[in-house]
Amino acid sequence: MSETNRFGLGRVTELDRKLAETEIEHARSTGQLDGQEAARRLARVRLATTRTALRVAVEGRSGEAAPALLEAAPGLAARLWALVGGVNVLIWLFIGAIGGQWDPLWLIWVLLGGGVLVAGIWGVRDWDRRLRATAGDTR
Repeated sequence: MSETNRFGLGRVTELDRKLAETEIEHARSTGQLDGQEAARRLARVRLATTRTALRVAVEGRSGEAAPALLEAAPGLAARLWALVGGVNVLIWLFIGAIGGQWDPLWLIWVLLGGGVLVAGIWGVRDWDRRLRATAGDTR
């Protein structure tokens, strides 16, 4: 079973909790976790209300899961950039067809500027992911 099917988005069911508890108990029995760490993770599994929180409890990361808005921001920014870029291309085509003034610099500035902003938002989200991953490793 893949990771996304086991611990995807949504509410936690009792079966999800049992699977998580089994994974933690297996890690304890194989020596990957000591008794105190296993107990701490099992307590987090019992308190988890979302599958993201359950995944964090099983993987042992410290801290909270990334905010949903931060995870969705790159996709929203890309869609907004595509919409604004499409409208600007249509305006540029109308101005060019009606007035005969084909000024490509105006179109390039709009498209490149939006692309830089989208790349920046994507970079911030990836930077946050890397920070959260390294915070979970340094315990």
